[in-house]
Amino acid sequence: MSEHHLLQPTKNSRISSTAARKQGSVSGACLENVLAERPKAHSEPSAVVSRALFEHAPVAIMIVDHDGKIRHTNIAAAQLFGYSKEQLVGQPIEILVPSAARPRHAQLRKDFMAHPTARPMAQGRRLTARKSDGTSVSVDIALNPIALEGSGRAVILSITDAGPRERAELAELFVKEVTHRARNMFAIIGAISRQISKYTTAVPEFQAALEQRLQSLSTSYQVFEKENWQAAPIRDLVRSQISFVVKQDISQIDIAGPEIRLLAAPAEYLGLAIHELATNAVKHGALSVPAGEIAIHWSLNESEKLFRFHWSERNGPAYVPSERRGFGSVMLNSIVPAACGGTADLVVSPAGMSWSLNAPMALLC
Repeated sequence: MSEHHLLQPTKNSRISSTAARKQGSVSGACLENVLAERPKAHSEPSAVVSRALFEHAPVAIMIVDHDGKIRHTNIAAAQLFGYSKEQLVGQPIEILVPSAARPRHAQLRKDFMAHPTARPMAQGRRLTARKSDGTSVSVDIALNPIALEGSGRAVILSITDAGPRERAELAELFVKEVTHRARNMFAIIGAISRQISKYTTAVPEFQAALEQRLQSLSTSYQVFEKENWQAAPIRDLVRSQISFVVKQDISQIDIAGPEIRLLAAPAEYLGLAIHELATNAVKHGALSVPAGEIAIHWSLNESEKLFRFHWSERNGPAYVPSERRGFGSVMLNSIVPAACGGTADLVVSPAGMSWSLNAPMALLC
């Protein structure tokens, strides 16, 4: 998450010095003087009323001078940051900035004060402030430059706690993500069931085949869950599908490749492919005999922008190629490569089975 800080300048229109003077003139050490020096219009509140409005405003308000010192702060600002008013007044505004960002913030503040511009509240930034106990708080800040007597300048900061807004946005995003995931899962289940129905002749056979694939999806989803549904480490994905079939790591299987992460959608389908290959290896291939071996390797070809996944078996029983095209071969030859936007090659020979997937690196996270 990108982090901005309290006085970052914006591209809003610049306030002229005349307009700034119309906003008010800050004279010195106390807010009563600021308010008392305004023109005595009949409709304006008294200095005492203005002071009370400032002090008890529900929004945190601060006045920061040209040198970055906090000149005035109200009760809400002190409470938001966990200080007393006395602890804040006279301190540099950087006291409220995370330690690592203070040098940069000081420069941003100087740049802002050289060309001050008004900034409305919550302009799409994520601002972070530091509380007295060292914890961080997300805030929205509006900046309003004002002119001091002479040539000096100051800025009024209006600050609100952005936490409730961010939590509401996160909840909305979560609902959208859950809805998207549910639709995607139902689409996968529908596609699997339709394909299985083409290659099974009895209800029990269909039922068993569908349950196996649903269990494979569930195993992949456990990997996604650990990663907050953002991506799947390919090594974890491979191991989860192998352990689902074999139940434990065995020396017959060699797993190797760089530490990369796959986007959830292609990872779901690759998990199904690995499940098909592992199940077949246990029933008919290299994992059905003690001497059999399997190599599961993946790599990245930077020049061609390709992700390559390769499964190969050796020292297993001789395969007898079948003319019958079952659901597994449809999954490996058609469904998975199409879902990954790539191509696949399934080779079944007496020496053993191998399967290769070439897909664009865009499926990586």
